[in-house]
Amino acid sequence: MKPRSFGLWRTTSFVTGSIIASGIFLLPASTAPYGSIALAGWMLATLGAICLGLVFAWLGRTAPRNGGPYAYTRAGFGDYPAFVVAWGYWIGIWAGNAA
Repeated sequence: MKPRSFGLWRTTSFVTGSIIASGIFLLPASTAPYGSIALAGWMLATLGAICLGLVFAWLGRTAPRNGGPYAYTRAGFGDYPAFVVAWGYWIGIWAGNAA
């Protein structure tokens, strides 16, 4: 039997799933020391994630462009604000992965 190898798509989905899962599973552990107020934090984080998803769903319907936040900012505000958004998003991803 030929051993299965990890290709680009499997590796990408594995890393993406790990990052998402670590955020979901570490939130309760990081807020547990604060007691019952952590429940309010979990609800607030859930509400924020739902709102963010709805905003991007709405943007995807009204302005179907490739590029995510960069493309939407460029269409609405121009090149320089789009550059700042893309740069900030990139640095935020670096910091989030490092944390």
